[in-house]
Amino acid sequence: MSIKRRIGIPAALALSFAALAYAPVASASPEGSFMDELSTDNAKPPDMGYREIVGAGYRTCSELRSGVSVLDEMSAVESTYHFDQGTLFVSAATTNLCPDFASG
Repeated sequence: MSIKRRIGIPAALALSFAALAYAPVASASPEGSFMDELSTDNAKPPDMGYREIVGAGYRTCSELRSGVSVLDEMSAVESTYHFDQGTLFVSAATTNLCPDFASG
């Protein structure tokens, strides 16, 4: 093995590790994570766009914080948005949009 190769390979590896160590960490927004979870669970309310769904998620958090029970909120979500995935919707909202409620 040539001297250039013996020096070049370790230097390239060190440079690669340094670049990875200082690379910014990607972080998803709470809204994006909420939408991802709804997509995974197939729990998006019908006929609503991104902003409307995120708004509904934040309204769910607000209702729960104001004292509405989780079961009542699940029923309200199903009734208001005309779909049968209220449990998954409320779970996704509390996990991603108001985790302080879920942990409190």
